[in-house]
Amino acid sequence: MFDRPDIRRLEWSQGRIAHLRMPPVLQETHKTVALPGAIAIGYNGLRGAVVRLASGRTIGRDVAPGSVGMTGGEPVEWVRTNAATEVVEVCASAALRQAVARELGVEAHADLADLHGWSNLHAWAIVDRLRALSVGSHPLSDVARDTLMRQLYAVALAGKFGGRFVERHKGALDPARLARVVDFVEAHLTEELTLEGLAQVACLSTFHFARAFKAATGLAPHQFVTARRLEWARLRLRSSSDSFEVIAAEIGYTNVGHFRRLFRSRTGLLPSQVRAGR
Repeated sequence: MFDRPDIRRLEWSQGRIAHLRMPPVLQETHKTVALPGAIAIGYNGLRGAVVRLASGRTIGRDVAPGSVGMTGGEPVEWVRTNAATEVVEVCASAALRQAVARELGVEAHADLADLHGWSNLHAWAIVDRLRALSVGSHPLSDVARDTLMRQLYAVALAGKFGGRFVERHKGALDPARLARVVDFVEAHLTEELTLEGLAQVACLSTFHFARAFKAATGLAPHQFVTARRLEWARLRLRSSSDSFEVIAAEIGYTNVGHFRRLFRSRTGLLPSQVRAGR
């Protein structure tokens, strides 16, 4: 268990990405604050956390691993957590949030709301791609970065606030097809998956599908499958006593050394560190 925060931030005029690995927060003097209008993924999840809202009221909160959380117009203070956490928080500028909300016809919800526990793999894929950018493992151009930021807020505003989804990136996979594909991947992570098979789920040619999927999520189809398998393996390490070799084999990796390197490159941790509760 690590005992010091590891925080990496990437900031520019249109927003900020923060990647945080935090030890348990047991005293208010070490509280963390979620920025207004932010969207976040809590990779490890939390049980029995305590947050303080803008009104000053404190409430208990459970967060499922990998779920999407949002902050409304006021910051939210996390004053107590009982376990180590890994969080990626994406916060667009007020101007960008307002622009996306206006285009989707929900200007009143530009600052989102204090919501947690939303399961949405489209949002997860975008945040995970921005996570890789924030830790320097997979660069993005400035245009691609801002496009993904806008798409993330469009997904949130359409999915939780009634926004009329407007695809901002020409050629991107539409939400209905994307939902079918990501649900299919999630249901078959331990089975063989092919580009042709995923394209068939989307009812598109393989060439068109590959380009449209990446335009929507920031990840090529094979990168998304790998990211979800690594996340599956990470959660299995935290929740079971099975060896890393057994877990790797369950998702089709017979070369354990290769999978270990891939795992560390993507998560920043060794399997043993994940098992220890980091």
